[in-house]
Amino acid sequence: MGKDGSLGLILFIIVLYGAWFCELGFSGTVTYDSKALIIDGRKRILQSGSIHYPRATPEYYFEGRFDLVKFVKTVQEAGLFVHLRIGPYACAEWNYGGFPLWLHFIPGIQFRTTNGPYQAEMKRFLAKIVNLMKEENLFASQGGPIILAQVENEYGDVEWAYGIGGVLYAKWAAETALSLNTSVPWVMCSQKDAPDPVINTCNGFYCDQFIPNSPSKPKMWTENYPGWFTSFGYPVPYRPVEDLAFAVARFFEKGGTFQNYYMYFGGTNFGRTAGGPMIATTYDYDAPIDEYGFIRQPKWGHLRDLHMAIKQCEEYLVNADPTHESLGVNLEADVYYRTPDDCAAFLANYDSALDANVTFNGKSYFLPAWSVSILPDCKNVILNTAKVVAQKSVGDATFSESEFSLSKSSWSWLEADEKKDAFVVIQSLGHAALVFLNKKVLAFGYGNHDVASFIISEKISFEKGNNTLDIISMMIGVQNYGPWFDIWRAGLYSVTLVDLKDSKQDISSNEWTYQVGSEGESLGLDRIDVANSSLWTHGSELPTNQSLIWYKSTFVAPEGKGPLSLNLASMGKGEAWVNGQSIGRYWSSYLSPSTGCTDNCDYRGSYNAQKCQKKCGQPSQILYHVPRAWVKPGENLVVLHEELGGDPLKISVVTRTGQEVCGHVSEDDPIPVDLWKPNSDSSSQSPQLRLTCDQGWKISAVRFASFGNTKGDCGGFSQGSCHIDVSSIVEQVCIGKQKCWVPVSTAKLGNPCPGVTKSLAIEALCTA
Repeated sequence: MGKDGSLGLILFIIVLYGAWFCELGFSGTVTYDSKALIIDGRKRILQSGSIHYPRATPEYYFEGRFDLVKFVKTVQEAGLFVHLRIGPYACAEWNYGGFPLWLHFIPGIQFRTTNGPYQAEMKRFLAKIVNLMKEENLFASQGGPIILAQVENEYGDVEWAYGIGGVLYAKWAAETALSLNTSVPWVMCSQKDAPDPVINTCNGFYCDQFIPNSPSKPKMWTENYPGWFTSFGYPVPYRPVEDLAFAVARFFEKGGTFQNYYMYFGGTNFGRTAGGPMIATTYDYDAPIDEYGFIRQPKWGHLRDLHMAIKQCEEYLVNADPTHESLGVNLEADVYYRTPDDCAAFLANYDSALDANVTFNGKSYFLPAWSVSILPDCKNVILNTAKVVAQKSVGDATFSESEFSLSKSSWSWLEADEKKDAFVVIQSLGHAALVFLNKKVLAFGYGNHDVASFIISEKISFEKGNNTLDIISMMIGVQNYGPWFDIWRAGLYSVTLVDLKDSKQDISSNEWTYQVGSEGESLGLDRIDVANSSLWTHGSELPTNQSLIWYKSTFVAPEGKGPLSLNLASMGKGEAWVNGQSIGRYWSSYLSPSTGCTDNCDYRGSYNAQKCQKKCGQPSQILYHVPRAWVKPGENLVVLHEELGGDPLKISVVTRTGQEVCGHVSEDDPIPVDLWKPNSDSSSQSPQLRLTCDQGWKISAVRFASFGNTKGDCGGFSQGSCHIDVSSIVEQVCIGKQKCWVPVSTAKLGNPCPGVTKSLAIEALCTA
């Protein structure tokens, strides 16, 4: 909260619960026991996904510091529950961990420990948020959607650094939260010493082995990472959906009843909201919904099927403890009995290399390595985590490009003549620094996400007489993790001059002057009302590859409703604005290492953020999201502040114009999970190949459709020796529709080779 009573923190983490598990407009109690959350007297299995709405497109900026109340009401209207993770520390790769900067300047304050000034502000903030929700009847007992609240965030990871102050603070934070009487349970994630009745929860890539700190608390997973964040200078991490699904299934197999994806939609770090060090502008996170709001397949579809399969087991999971059976080496079954003859089972192969055939209840089952099969009736497998039958996307989305040129501003430079040689050594605790000698660029140094500090050592030539050494020290996002953090690291550096005779002069303590930000910002060069100012220089010879230069131009947005991006591959490092709105920092000249990437990452075996990577030897990001809500008909202003040097003439505007989708389903695959019914004979039903375009798009062309022993994978299908072209059948069912379902059966498609197991393969194009 600001001193005027306004909201100071701009980031809240909101968790939404899958609509197919929730009811709209309920009013009642939320409690818990050792198995699960209990909502209106019913124990529930809950799947959820995180969204940070300030990272969403501006249509969902709810005004007035983003209006948390309006957002929660919007969630309720969609029939979803809410887990309100208040913090106030959020981390989330958000600048300063979500804290407002003014908090830093309160005399005597120390964050996240037993400290009077900080605790007073934190208590005031918690009360403010809780009261906002109460006043609008948004807690579950009031008929609202909020069923959980969280105080602090992953404090257990840094508590040790605060000593006894940290232990006392964690206890105080829990007690303060409970005193607010929300009527819903509170959680503390990654907090082993969370006092009763606060629930301690797990964050990580895997949480199947997590055990709550009290037998009275349910097993909950508040952050399951479907990918990882992107950092400048690093490859882009991704997580195969087979491994993600394996982790989720194992968690529920081992007694978990609440699971949340962090993130389900990641979005964009607009402006300078990205934390640090050096978090990129994209916060895509390889999430089931991508940065632009499009469904990422097959991740979204396979997880949807998984959730429905687990939902079929709900009454067993929340009312019984598992009976464990060994099925062999790295092979096991966990069985949940409702009665001796009524059960649900999870069959797991947690070997990272070897497939296996196992016998369970007298029947044989095939288990691929690193997979779980779900049997909601202890007989029929309705899903195996390694078998993906959901549709896939073929490569990246299809883009078209619209070129535009940029105008320039001018900068003055001094030329040196009479010189004296020496070396300058700069040791910096910031993230990057640009060094000038007599107003000319001398050097640029930078660290990386893991080790942000760096050293610059450069040979220099002095002019006769006075010389000036200017240093622009940069923080590319900051993250307030613990007591060792200092926001002013950017200003901490030592400067040493060494002449050719090896004599040294430390000039760190010499008289220095400084300013925060750039002169262009103080002049408002990013603003629309300054676009026609005489400050800008216009001419036919646009300067390129110059440091600390501002550029501006205009563009007409491509027609349609597809998302827009600026392709800034030709630029160095800086920030970009469209119509006065910052679309974020860019750093195209910072290439990732050339090794360590793979096109086909093996999902088997434990995942970490370095296991599966792409874009080695390339910039981590070249496309920068321009929300449609920020553009207008006709000309739109684009402004760039280039720090290192680039070629703005090669910048382009790109839009998504189409998406290729595909599917490959066998006759032997299970029927769709949503068609499975307990105590019913599914043998009379056929598997289905289902294709769905994003909302507002339709299938406009079928590019491949074959039934037989098709070879290859999506994007590279080819006809096998047994083949029938079923394009006409698929076109009749699918063309002009947002979604279509094609039965995989000889009765529908024909039988080109009797006695051979056949599969249906389709590639189609979705367009707006």
